[in-house]
Amino acid sequence: MFAPKRNDPIWLKVIRWLVRLFCIGFLALFLFFYVGEGGLEEFPTLPLREQLSLTCIPGLFTIGLILSFAKERFGGVLMTLSVILYYVVSWYFDKKLPTHWDFWWLLIPAALLIIFSVISQKQRKKRTYKRRKTH
Repeated sequence: MFAPKRNDPIWLKVIRWLVRLFCIGFLALFLFFYVGEGGLEEFPTLPLREQLSLTCIPGLFTIGLILSFAKERFGGVLMTLSVILYYVVSWYFDKKLPTHWDFWWLLIPAALLIIFSVISQKQRKKRTYKRRKTH
C-alpha cells in the first residue's frame, strides 16, 4: 500500500488513503480493547470457541491489515479469510448457519485492497506493454 504508485488515477489514490485510515483506525481500536484491557492474559483460559473466534477476528484480520501495507492483495485475502473462518467456527459450534452477520463490514476494506492490487497490476502491465511497443 505504501509502495509508490505514481501513475495511479487520483480517485484510486484517495480511496487507497481512506482504506489506509480504516486500517490504522481498526489497529488502534484493537489495541484499545484487547491490549488496553490487560492484554491477552486470559486467552488460554477462554473456551475453545472464543479462542478460535479471537484468533480469526481480530487476530488474523490484524495480521492481514499489517501485511496489506506492503502487499495489498495478500493482506486483503488474509483479511477475507479471517472473516470467513470466524463464521465457519460459529457454524461449527452452533451446528447451524450463523444468523448474525456482525462482521460483514470488515469485508469492504479487504475487497477494496484486492481490487486495488488488481487495478495497479493491470496498469503496470499496460505501461510495460507500451514501453515494449515503443522500443
